[in-house]
Amino acid sequence: MPTHRSGQRVLGVMLLLWISGCDKDEGPVCERLAPRLQRALEVAVSAEDLPGATASLRLQDCSWRGSAGVSTVEPATELKAEDRLRVGSITKSFVSVVVLQLQAEGTLSLDASLATWVPDFPRADRITVRQLLNHTSGTFNYTASEAFLAQAESSPGKTWSAEELISLGAAQSPSFEPGVRWEYSNTSYILLGHIIESVTGMPLAQQLRTRIIEPLELDSTGMEGAEPLPPLTVRGHARDPRDGSWMDLTDFIHPSAAGAAGALSSSADDISAFYQALFERSLLAPAQLAEMTGWVETPIPGLPGYGLGLVRAVTPVGPGHGHDGAIPGFSSLAFYLPERKASLAVLTNREGADVSRVTGRLLEVLATE
Repeated sequence: MPTHRSGQRVLGVMLLLWISGCDKDEGPVCERLAPRLQRALEVAVSAEDLPGATASLRLQDCSWRGSAGVSTVEPATELKAEDRLRVGSITKSFVSVVVLQLQAEGTLSLDASLATWVPDFPRADRITVRQLLNHTSGTFNYTASEAFLAQAESSPGKTWSAEELISLGAAQSPSFEPGVRWEYSNTSYILLGHIIESVTGMPLAQQLRTRIIEPLELDSTGMEGAEPLPPLTVRGHARDPRDGSWMDLTDFIHPSAAGAAGALSSSADDISAFYQALFERSLLAPAQLAEMTGWVETPIPGLPGYGLGLVRAVTPVGPGHGHDGAIPGFSSLAFYLPERKASLAVLTNREGADVSRVTGRLLEVLATE
């Protein structure tokens, strides 16, 4: 399930390498960096023990993408730079953009109370949309619920409704009084998905597609379990704690169990394009981007601030604004780097991967340019 454990994950073994350089129209900077970036990705896959990883780096005038390792362990199959993987909680940045667009249109206030849409949720009259977005609402994280974990284990592949997930979160809420402190909660984003659908009268997947995916031509991006998508060809893995062998977790849980909190699948190229568009193009008006980057303090080392569906991280090339993601079999991390006007996305097909170590190797290459 999507969690927030950046800097605390372990990656899986490299079996094969696949090299891709710059596209033919890429500029001199990318041409200089490409061999070193590819080598750094290969070394990271091997050193961090993961099946594979894809990466995409976008600079102002050019871009690079690469991959290393395998998409499936049995049989071993090359992982390609354009492959689609599950990206977990990176979904939250997309959902936040939709909320902020609705705010700009005058349809949804960040100060509106949850009671407007879910009046029976504990403390609903004190919880605001803003607090749901920045994890200060006190909603209990349903993915930490023993009831959820028990159902997920006993019914692999079960299709979940948003109402079920909200009920699981409500059963143990509040974790604290709204606004008192910061604590990551997937329940907050399931609630936000419900609010978006209530306000617009349309499914969340359609809102994401109409407002973000189609305008940015993110052809490899979609919400699994909520809309028709091509079958996922990359398998998600984890090490079996009993004997260290690889386990395939792709079908362990249905994507609907993540919903608005983490059900997107995408390519590294699409994710880097999204964050570049968020900060360099007109995806959000300046007032809404300022809202999104209004940081609250977090207790997570290396991640000093959380905005509205956005993390502020410390990187070798200055602050990084983005998000990480984890869902059974997959881990991801993506940032926009304002001091370099660059965006970087790294996707892996291993659960619990310390993707920050992979991105760190790539950022070290960028730092020397």
